[in-house]
Amino acid sequence: MTFKKIIPAFVIAYFSIFSIISQEIQHTVIAKSGDGIFSLLRNEGIEVAKYYEEFIELNEANIKNGSHLIVGKEYKIPFAPDSFKNTGVRIQFPNNQDEAIFKYELASLKRIDSTMRNTVYYFITDASNENIEEIDIVEKMARKLIQRKAKVYLLNYSGKDDSNLLDLTTIINKKYLMHSGHYQRVLVFKNNGDVKNAQTNITLYHNANSKDGRKMVDNLLLTLGENKIKQKSLNDYAGVFNDFKRVSFAKNLLPTLTFVEIGEKGKSEVKSVKISSNKKNIADMITGGILRDYSKLEFEDK
Repeated sequence: MTFKKIIPAFVIAYFSIFSIISQEIQHTVIAKSGDGIFSLLRNEGIEVAKYYEEFIELNEANIKNGSHLIVGKEYKIPFAPDSFKNTGVRIQFPNNQDEAIFKYELASLKRIDSTMRNTVYYFITDASNENIEEIDIVEKMARKLIQRKAKVYLLNYSGKDDSNLLDLTTIINKKYLMHSGHYQRVLVFKNNGDVKNAQTNITLYHNANSKDGRKMVDNLLLTLGENKIKQKSLNDYAGVFNDFKRVSFAKNLLPTLTFVEIGEKGKSEVKSVKISSNKKNIADMITGGILRDYSKLEFEDK
């Protein structure tokens, strides 16, 4: 399933050149004691079966007996856009550099299936809260999605300075154009207090004018155990989009936006669902809603 948009020819040319340049950048790793081809590729988050032969071809001169590595030698790593390192990406501010979300645990990630291969998600958290629970939940969600071949970007902004949101708009829209033709969604997470009680509220917002936004909230609520939706416009988002910069951020984003509040229910008359506050449970439930939303669109498209 693809979602086509008309993009100027120069934009397509730009990203085509960018793609070629990216592939020419050769990443290398120095073999340590105990390293083999399998472990080296797994540690890079790469599917061994898919890239094994290419690794052999790139490093033939430094491989003994057909498969043994030499300790201390530098080995070229195949360019793998579908590796866990390249599909789970954290965008750091203020330099906007990309880095792997799970760079220290790539070898532990296993491919579940490829059902989400045409999807891109942008998860935004408020870094000013320094809330470990929220970050942990979002990372658990990212793990589940990239294991199904989705592309996930994690972004932080400072809730104390909403001008950061405008910077995010530019970054996300550039990525959106780069992934043109894919199903893409933005989820902004806000924590309304520590997730410490036995149960917590999940409150969902969407743009009243967005059909896809309403569908996303609908499917999230169905998964969370509720089938009623209260529709609200951006200007009515109490405590969420309550100033010009936040409203501007929402209205200028190219991908569909959903806002997820976790914790104490706000004062606004918005639909909230109370679920177990276990972090794994929250991550599982929200991820389940995301999977439902995409699978339904895929079914309708067919």
